[in-house]
Amino acid sequence: MKVTIIISSLLFALNLLAQNTVEVKCDSIYKGKGIQIKLETFDDEKDGYDGEKNSILVIEQNLKNRKSVIIKDSIFSTVQKIKFVDFNNDKIKDVLVQNISDVRSNWTYYLYLYNPKTNSFKRVNGFEKIKNPKYNSIENIIESYVVSGQNWVGFYKIKNNIAVNLKIEIDNGEYFERDYKKTIKRIKAKK
Repeated sequence: MKVTIIISSLLFALNLLAQNTVEVKCDSIYKGKGIQIKLETFDDEKDGYDGEKNSILVIEQNLKNRKSVIIKDSIFSTVQKIKFVDFNNDKIKDVLVQNISDVRSNWTYYLYLYNPKTNSFKRVNGFEKIKNPKYNSIENIIESYVVSGQNWVGFYKIKNNIAVNLKIEIDNGEYFERDYKKTIKRIKAKK
């Protein structure tokens, strides 16, 4: 009887651990590279607003039964969502890992840019502060669509693996289209 209870407890604990780990094989994205991503959460009691970490992200390569770690990072992720989107206009998808979501469902992400020449990933510092990031490939900028009391859009660029705030914001109100066009012209003029 005691052995059955112990075994049942161990199986339950292992099941809980398995639920807190997300693994993604990236063969359809990075063909022939053997890249896989593992996101393991070790503490789901924190909220992530004070710089806490609750997860380990590991991007590794597995070729010919030889594993090598490409990047290992301590991060915070509330829902362990991983997305693949090109954020540097090289036509190759980069890795977004969900960070937090505030009370208005403004999501933030960590961004890891993929370099196919060196088969490496680099984290973009400060990207996790950009809410609801969308990449504008025509203008090569990141637009942050923020839902708040007054909805607004902010603009960012990636320079030397740092998310740089262009310190331009426009309200998503009655004159949004006009203000957006003016803002894009202003950003282009600064290049």
